[in-house]
Amino acid sequence: MKRLAVEEIIIPIKEDVGLKPSVGPEDRITEALEVMLKNDLKRIAVSSGKEVLGMITLEDALKQVGLEGDLKSKESRSVIIHGRRIVVE
Repeated sequence: MKRLAVEEIIIPIKEDVGLKPSVGPEDRITEALEVMLKNDLKRIAVSSGKEVLGMITLEDALKQVGLEGDLKSKESRSVIIHGRRIVVE
């Protein structure tokens, strides 16, 4: 299975995106999802050192792991991140 990295879904950053927490471009998308879900964020900055490269959105990350579309209208779906099941309703 192909390793899904954050760098594959980076988009330009918006002004209202905080720089902490952030993820790196080489981090797995599942790691970024875990950070966003733990912190109740819909988007997160992608940085390398002190340089901000852009951001990724929760929806784009979910699409990459197969949880795409209008999540509210679908049955519950789940993804396992670092051995923990996360259910998206």
